[in-house]
Amino acid sequence: MRKLLWLVGVVAIFSTALHAEETGLDTDLMQSIEDTNKSLSSNIALQRVDASISDANDLDKMFEVVEAHFVKKGNAADAVDLSKKSRQLSQDIIKLVNEKNFDTATSSATELSRACKSCHTFYKKE
Repeated sequence: MRKLLWLVGVVAIFSTALHAEETGLDTDLMQSIEDTNKSLSSNIALQRVDASISDANDLDKMFEVVEAHFVKKGNAADAVDLSKKSRQLSQDIIKLVNEKNFDTATSSATELSRACKSCHTFYKKE
């Protein structure tokens, strides 16, 4: 039984490493984007200006890394476009939150989430 558990663990570690190698993106970065995106939506809903701006700034920087990755990788024009769109949405959210336009900021955050899901449809290997 121990050997079976050990083998399952080794296979899981290997498949995770292989997935990260296939996409070329750090899984920690992708998890940080997901977590920050959730935090952003929550902070906008609660009308927390400083926290929303901080999250949107962080997302802008992380999407810059994603964009650079897909530019370097090549043959991923959709991912580059979605990364650029995500950066623009993050910057728009900063302006909207500063203006206390939380309804439109919420719509932009929803659009940002959709952009992430669109990219995963094409580039994330399960």
